[in-house]
Amino acid sequence: MHLEEDGSATLGERFSTFVDPGVGVGPAISRLTGIRDGDLAGAPALESVTGRIASLIAGAPVAGHNVGFDLAFLERAALGPFERLDTAELASILLPSAPTYALQSLAADAGIHPESAHRALDDALTCAAVLADLGRRARELPVAVLEEIQAYAPLLGSAYAAFFAGALRGAVRGAWEPTRLATPPRARGAATAGAGVTVEAVFSPDGPLARGLAGYEDRPQQRALASAIEGAFRDGGALIAEAGTGVGKSLAYLVPAIGRALGGERVIVSTQTLPLQDQLVRKDLPALQAALGSTVEVAVLKGRSNYLCPRRWQSFRGLVATRDEARLFLKTLVWRTATSTGDRAELNLLGTESDLWGRVSADDETCDARRCARVAGGCYLQRAREAAARAGIVVTNHALLLQDARMRGALLPETQHLVVDEAHRLEDVATDAFGLSLEDRAFRRALERVAHSPAVTAALRDERALVGEEVRREIASAHERGGEVFAALAAVLEPLGPTEDKLRVTAGVRASDERWLPVELASERLGDALAGIAVAAERLGSLTTDEDDQADLASALADLGSVQLALRRGVYQPRPGDIVWIERASSGAVSLRVAPSYLGDALRRGLVAPRRSAVFTSATLAVAGSFAFALERFGLADIGDARAFGSPFRYDEQAILVVPDDGALPSEPAFAEETAQTISEIGRALDGRTLALFTAHGSMRDVAARLGPLEESGIAVLTQGIDGSRRALLERFAAGRAVLLGTQSFWEGVDLPGDLLRCVVIARLPFAVPDDPLVQGRAERYEDPFAEFQVPQAALRLRQGFGRLIRTRTDRGAVVLLDRRAIMREYGARMLASLPDARLHRVPRDDVAATVAEFCKGT
Repeated sequence: MHLEEDGSATLGERFSTFVDPGVGVGPAISRLTGIRDGDLAGAPALESVTGRIASLIAGAPVAGHNVGFDLAFLERAALGPFERLDTAELASILLPSAPTYALQSLAADAGIHPESAHRALDDALTCAAVLADLGRRARELPVAVLEEIQAYAPLLGSAYAAFFAGALRGAVRGAWEPTRLATPPRARGAATAGAGVTVEAVFSPDGPLARGLAGYEDRPQQRALASAIEGAFRDGGALIAEAGTGVGKSLAYLVPAIGRALGGERVIVSTQTLPLQDQLVRKDLPALQAALGSTVEVAVLKGRSNYLCPRRWQSFRGLVATRDEARLFLKTLVWRTATSTGDRAELNLLGTESDLWGRVSADDETCDARRCARVAGGCYLQRAREAAARAGIVVTNHALLLQDARMRGALLPETQHLVVDEAHRLEDVATDAFGLSLEDRAFRRALERVAHSPAVTAALRDERALVGEEVRREIASAHERGGEVFAALAAVLEPLGPTEDKLRVTAGVRASDERWLPVELASERLGDALAGIAVAAERLGSLTTDEDDQADLASALADLGSVQLALRRGVYQPRPGDIVWIERASSGAVSLRVAPSYLGDALRRGLVAPRRSAVFTSATLAVAGSFAFALERFGLADIGDARAFGSPFRYDEQAILVVPDDGALPSEPAFAEETAQTISEIGRALDGRTLALFTAHGSMRDVAARLGPLEESGIAVLTQGIDGSRRALLERFAAGRAVLLGTQSFWEGVDLPGDLLRCVVIARLPFAVPDDPLVQGRAERYEDPFAEFQVPQAALRLRQGFGRLIRTRTDRGAVVLLDRRAIMREYGARMLASLPDARLHRVPRDDVAATVAEFCKGT
């Protein structure tokens, strides 16, 4: 391909050949590419075609998709090095909001539909067409943006500089400034004419939903749930409402929320997952308001770190010095031509870009919207807050909701009513919100934020150089002292086995473990170094006249303040109500963590007490029909009302639960092999369409390694963490003839209705690891920790896994629980009693697949 002067492209000579890799083609590669061992018979070795390849390249830059992977083979064959132009990286800059940068997805988005994929020549031609399309998109950018890109493109490489230079020459001329949202703030008005919206009227057989909402079905459970929420809003108090799968709980709380908003009150709705938040804002609320004829203002509000700060972005612009920094700057530069929200969720951040985002986000407690008013585009965070202050319904996420609770209402607008959807995730998020952590990367990032703050970098260039150098020296000392702390923490973990990655720091460890004393001494030295930074920075601040530079420095120092707090509560001034532990990540990095042992009081004080009503809803809150566990964990045991609203699905007809009555237990060596054998048999019987859920990555990988025969039979085996992202795995699974193996995140949020999924295999009862520090610390609250804490936790998790199967009234399938403790132990009966009323089949392990296949075929 040849790039013309104006940035357009023309295709030249083509060359394609197989080469003999010297090894057989595995089933996964054959399935992906269609290449078989026979296709390579007689193919030349790579070394024999390198001359031809070299003559074609002839010193020109090599373009390709994730081209580094391909060029590595050529460079090992003594070709290169090459100047490269990666279309994946180029697309990430020019299409900053694209959900994926996979070649086929980019091609489809550009209207390119190759006849085949994952073959070298076909993919090369597709890549060439995508490159040409990216050139067109670049030429359509405003000239001012292209000129800015051109200034930073050399940091990416000369091929990128040439690409954007051509785009600039062929660009359409025009002015540009960042997208503005010019709506002025205004006070919310009094009650409007639609304030008579009631659940009885809206959900009546001839009501507005029946008349105006496409696909609406009358569901008694939904009407009852909506009525209960309406009553909670009216009478006040806390309501825990379990809504079974298929109830349609979002409409059940949005209808009474609209009614309250029309009456001049405000309702906050909090979700944990972005898909649900998007569903509420983009689908449910617009459709519902159209059906009701209402015009309630709706706003989305997220935490500060989710928004771009134009002022900090401008400061970052002047400090860009690396390839990663250049890519993030150029991506956000292009994005600012289109965004009106500045919301990070619109961006697809890759790799280190997520870390760098912190340098341009509004995560700066000292930020004042007036400081961004001078910057083109204005303050995105302030816009979002003004919109929330006007809105009758504010949609947010659990993280911000709980940060607001921790900061006593400083982040969200005052509201009379709260709805927490996906409430089963609330305690996990609260653990992070009310906890502390000391992590090596975050710690060093905080130090570097001070070191490279505008105040320090400017001081080093003028008469304040001595003070600036003092700050830098103190930061260097803190880096060294921090290294000592993390080395000491790592030493405490040394006696642990290779599979152990956490150690709880108890009073016994502090008093008797000789390895703990170095942690205390190193922490004290680090504390002194941090105090030295604060003193030197205070001196510099007194000599700094620029208000923005002062504020940036103060904000950077506040980050170091959280390090001091983690040291104090984790090391030298532990609190009785805290759980402290040391954790080692898979990368080997060590961190110190602190979390409250009980969060119920904080949740009650921060979420319920400030409001007239609070509703907590989820599909999984009760254990064997009892809400005692959820009420206690939420701090509502003495004030909360709890009710269950069953599912409209006919589980006794639509699903079966199969448990083997023989075979190995999870603790026995044969369990992994028997699990793999059963999954293989089910996968073959159902032509894939099987999701297998595990409680640990190690056991999942062990089983995956034993499923080669299933792949050889033409059923793809897709494994979390090995075969792609969660999104890519689900897309590939939905394409058919696949078995998907997943942990943690696949136990919930997976929605594969109809024939896409016919069987869910649950390898073992999902008990938390008993020696996990959080489990240990929180279980101590109970007289019988296993029965009162671990069993309810596992029962709720089991319900989440079961819930992946039946998603509509017409679904049909089987859940297979391979852990026969469920029918052997007393606690197993309690856990099975928590599941929907699917028929239980106890069969020999050898008959599991046949039982599943017979039911799924409807016979």
